[in-house]
Amino acid sequence: MPDALRTHNPRLSSALMIRLILALSSILLVSGSTIARGQFPNFAAADLVLGASDFSSVGTAALTSSGLDSPVGIAIDPTSGKLFVVCVSQSRILRFADPASLANGAAAEAVIGQVDFTSSVRATTAGNLRDPYNLHIDSLGRLWIAEYSNNRVLMFEDASDLPVSGATADLVLGQPDFTSRDPGTSDTTMRNPTAVFVDADDNVWVADFNNYRVLKFANASALSDGSPATSVLGQEDFSASSFSTTAETMKAPVSVFVDAERRLWVAAKDDHRILRFDNAASLANGAPASAVLGQPDFTTGTRGTTAGKMWNPKAAIVDAAGTLYVSDDENHRILVFKNAAALPNGAPADRVIGQADFITNTSGTTNRKLQSPWGIAVDAKGALWVGDASNHRVLRFSADRFVAAPKIKGRLPKSTGSARLRIKGTATDPSGIAGIRFKISRKPTQLATGTSIWKFSAKLKPGVNTILIQAEDRAGNVSPPKRVKVRLK
Repeated sequence: MPDALRTHNPRLSSALMIRLILALSSILLVSGSTIARGQFPNFAAADLVLGASDFSSVGTAALTSSGLDSPVGIAIDPTSGKLFVVCVSQSRILRFADPASLANGAAAEAVIGQVDFTSSVRATTAGNLRDPYNLHIDSLGRLWIAEYSNNRVLMFEDASDLPVSGATADLVLGQPDFTSRDPGTSDTTMRNPTAVFVDADDNVWVADFNNYRVLKFANASALSDGSPATSVLGQEDFSASSFSTTAETMKAPVSVFVDAERRLWVAAKDDHRILRFDNAASLANGAPASAVLGQPDFTTGTRGTTAGKMWNPKAAIVDAAGTLYVSDDENHRILVFKNAAALPNGAPADRVIGQADFITNTSGTTNRKLQSPWGIAVDAKGALWVGDASNHRVLRFSADRFVAAPKIKGRLPKSTGSARLRIKGTATDPSGIAGIRFKISRKPTQLATGTSIWKFSAKLKPGVNTILIQAEDRAGNVSPPKRVKVRLK
């Protein structure tokens, strides 16, 4: 792995801090209401591992169909559901079958960049790779690969139907042909690209790492070998390659992603931040970013271990619900920002995966811990896939989208002469219960005492009182309401 992108192993630790926030005032507990559901609790547990036989073992990184040496990039083919993993230290990409059929330690069905599963040749041809860092599969099923040491981007048609081995690329950008690899700073050359993404408008975006810029190539379907980029962000023109920490510049852009609303998200590793560019495809060369996360403003670039700070972020993606996921490499965690596009500069993350809290950054090898995570992807079922690079494995965290309604202990009267009614019960969920909410007729929503075992005292008014009770789990899911009707005589 090139020195500029190596990870370290910090051993900072601190006391456990868990914060529980229940947004009671903004949600009405009414039957049939639409409630946004969370996906992952803090410190979520993975349920599938590739590259290793179990969750407590570091991957073997072997040159086999199941070994993953430094898996830094992950992509899922939207046309087939198949999983693609970059093994940078082996200069290859492994293709796995539909994840629904995979078991722990499963073997890949195909290899790209090598003639077989036991070869690891670094070369510059249409069929070989040299330090691939990230990849993308677009809506047409085309595979795009950013090659750090070949200073180019390759495209393969029909990614999920490529042969078991020996496939050759159909297009090269950044070089005039498949055998050239010279770096450069122009509209037709690159210097150590680390990521590529194709948006819904057929624009190709490239993180040109050591040129400190992001390139856009318009009309991907019409490009030919060596086509020039059409615009640049991070620099004022195609010949500039300076770096600083401002809204117009970026240090070491390592990841690019365009969401459904045409916003470009860039992980700037050495600035320890994520930049957002609104209406990205229409921006002029050198346009400023619209917002920043990981820093309080555009001129700060310090690392940290809090809910609002990062330490060498390596990837940023946004799911269909507008949730941003950031692989925070040297904090050994994934940060989750809900409704990310609406957040102010420096806003804190809502969830953390890989750590028990926002101020701990120890690495580990379990179903909950990570060591230098890099590539991330979200599949059609909402599961989060993480390239756990220094553990030589890939983890899947399945989405939690449901919590059962709470259960009431004992039988409640249909009518009573007492103005107060004590109600108690239980609630269960794999992610854990965060709290129990209750609402009496038109009164404000309140919070019961306790979680998995709970109780509250309901103050009744004369006539029929309708009591709605709901559970919220630690992933943010809210249950269907448990409805109780009691008449006060």
